[in-house]
Amino acid sequence: MTNKWLPLIKFALVGVVNTLIDFAVYALLTTIGVNYILAQWISYSAGILNSYVMNRKWTFKKKEKSSKREVISFVVVNLITLSLTSFLLTVLYNKWGIPLLISKLLITIVSVGINFIGTRLFVFTTKKERGIHI
Repeated sequence: MTNKWLPLIKFALVGVVNTLIDFAVYALLTTIGVNYILAQWISYSAGILNSYVMNRKWTFKKKEKSSKREVISFVVVNLITLSLTSFLLTVLYNKWGIPLLISKLLITIVSVGINFIGTRLFVFTTKKERGIHI
């Protein structure tokens, strides 16, 4: 295996941990009667907090202090992902009648792809990697 694939593999492993956190919080919140969209935002937020820490330190091996740009980019990428997954969750559950936890599983799979691309291209990159030569 080449080093080219290592970040994606690490990202996926972090994603498994994030997903476990996300699903556990989501299941708990919906079980106690929290609205499924509010539960989605809360549980997803718990997962992305873990994601930021683990991906920054382990996946992308950033040793320097977090920059404002990095944190803002991370939040924006995750807000976009969260908005898309909330929309998809509503479609799958309300429009197509797919059970809630199955809908959550399906959108989680989609969110991993969207999030990896956004994180890799816009968050944990240097100016040179983003094509900025200042």
